[in-house]
Amino acid sequence: MRSRLPTPVLLCLLAVVVCAVVNPGNFGTIDTPRRLQAERWIRLGEPPVRPIDRASGFGIAGRQGVVHAWYGIGQSLVLAPFDMLVSAAAGPGLRRLGLDAEKQRQVSELLIAFLMQASLTAALLLLARALLAGLGFPPAAALAGALSLLLATTCLYYVQVAQENLLLLVLALTALVSIRRWETTGAARWAALAGAAGGFAVLVRLPSLLEAGVFAAFALAAGGNRARFLAAYLPPLAVGVLADRWYQWLRFGEWTSTYMGLLGRLARPAGAPASYPFSYPFAKGFFGAFVSSDKSVLLFDPLLLVVAVAAVWHWRSLHRRVRALLVSCALLLLLYVALYARYFGFGGDVAWGHRYLTLPVHLLALFAIPIAMSTRPRLPRAVWAVLAIAVALQALSTTMVANVEVTQRERGEPGSVVPNRVANLAAVIAGRVDTPRFAGVPAEWRSLAYFPFQLRFHFPRLAVWAIAGWWLLVACIPLLVFRAMSHQPSAISHQLISRVARRL
Repeated sequence: MRSRLPTPVLLCLLAVVVCAVVNPGNFGTIDTPRRLQAERWIRLGEPPVRPIDRASGFGIAGRQGVVHAWYGIGQSLVLAPFDMLVSAAAGPGLRRLGLDAEKQRQVSELLIAFLMQASLTAALLLLARALLAGLGFPPAAALAGALSLLLATTCLYYVQVAQENLLLLVLALTALVSIRRWETTGAARWAALAGAAGGFAVLVRLPSLLEAGVFAAFALAAGGNRARFLAAYLPPLAVGVLADRWYQWLRFGEWTSTYMGLLGRLARPAGAPASYPFSYPFAKGFFGAFVSSDKSVLLFDPLLLVVAVAAVWHWRSLHRRVRALLVSCALLLLLYVALYARYFGFGGDVAWGHRYLTLPVHLLALFAIPIAMSTRPRLPRAVWAVLAIAVALQALSTTMVANVEVTQRERGEPGSVVPNRVANLAAVIAGRVDTPRFAGVPAEWRSLAYFPFQLRFHFPRLAVWAIAGWWLLVACIPLLVFRAMSHQPSAISHQLISRVARRL
């Protein structure tokens, strides 16, 4: 019996299920709790940096000697409503259960992370589908593109790890969907919304000025009333920039500096070059973004190969606005590669792939399957093979924390990230976690990263039921994909359905 649920509802359900499956039981990174503390500093008057983080050397002393986090304020603002909701709804219950302060904090972070990531993931799917549909792709191709963005790119890793990458992607998609609506309607409110998305992205991370400029050029290239577009686009973008500068002054008493500059001036390690933190060899960083066995965007996001080949092969048949957007995103990728080529922590260090390049990479990868679907009635076998490899690779990224391979690399373990992750996962599944390979690796990292499996360390009886429920949720993912694609009448959607059905 066919589901009567509309496709947007199915996509929201898929977002919730995927977040529940990959959830590690926390934010998955130390960065986000530190951003949460900044939100509580503004909202509740708590210290801007927790004592435990200060003791580890995190933070920069600012005005009146107060130590502040160096991040932008954007993600902290997004965390605020989820923090308030969890505090109001779950806080009293947690206190009645008699949990100590640390356990209350852990449960609260679990709930905040899940609610925030599920909301962003749902927005991601809906916006990606809307962008592709607005560019003229058929409904099946638009839906397949949105699904492949979530399940076949490193986007899935950032659904699990609540860094700012997923938020930045949602803001970029909001800007592009709004620009496309402005092109078709001419309504200034859409240009203003695009500028507001760009302005908020600047609050998340200052280099987002790059995409704000590239997206503006993309919009202006469409023609129309350019003065009217800029009159609506620039003011909210300027508000975001001014708010970022005010936040910099509020913490550090400076309007023109950046936190990277402050790190170089105030927190440069002994013996580091004067250009720190931009002290990595440029050529090694620039070309390493494409060929490094640990950070190559082509290795960790193989759909880039599909979009490159498909776009070149079918260039003349693509709509001119699709071509313009592909060129814009490729330019944005090169700009980001050049910007971060000299950053001392090449590729973001503890991350799956190059985490500073995910925005343009994900925007390009979004078009891989739609272009392949829209130019021929059936997907080539080579595309199916790359898609299967991409899905497997992203699923692999969620199985264990990236710290494992980083620890092994620092200890001199040979091999690159992906082969080591395969070997580590095989060892975990086989129960061989007490070998020299895992020397110095905490017990929690020598297990699957998913929350039900982490429960075994503290609540083994509860973990048995949680793991059973987790497997049920895993089974729901292909079923939801099947249901969503079954609503789309096309030869390739039926091809996908038949392939999924055979495997179920």
